[in-house]
Amino acid sequence: MSPRYDLPKAAPEPLRRVQLLVNSTDVHGEADWLPEWLAANGLEPSEGDRARTLREALRALVLANNGRPLDRAAVATLNVAARRLTVALGTDGAVRVESPGDALDRVVAIALSAMLDGTWGRLKACRNCFWSFYDYSPNRSATWCSMQLCGNRAKTRSYRRRRASLHHG
Repeated sequence: MSPRYDLPKAAPEPLRRVQLLVNSTDVHGEADWLPEWLAANGLEPSEGDRARTLREALRALVLANNGRPLDRAAVATLNVAARRLTVALGTDGAVRVESPGDALDRVVAIALSAMLDGTWGRLKACRNCFWSFYDYSPNRSATWCSMQLCGNRAKTRSYRRRRASLHHG
């Protein structure tokens, strides 16, 4: 399955299911754990293209939580996937997005529910490696999946650039 270094910033359930799909690939390392994700969620390998398209749309939407412009193609992909869902008002007065379908439909329902309840904005993608993480900071300002990994790498690169410009300028 996918690497476990995101556990300190794992999203709470059920949003964790969305995070695990988004993190079923290592964008820079070119590793793809989607076949394992499909199997773990009771889906056939034939659902790979549908899952990959949804995963990349969700990643684009998570990147928008970091301040990137909203990707219209990602919105369109999620809207098409949402057609398989139903919206219902519960006896408690809460709006629920329900999925009568498979694991991919449930992921879409969870994402849309998180958008409704306000937790979606805390699911972000690291600006260095694009790994999805949950922002637990009080002011929602986290930008890296891990300060020890990507935060340190980014700060080191910035330091080296500043240092190089001092020596060449």
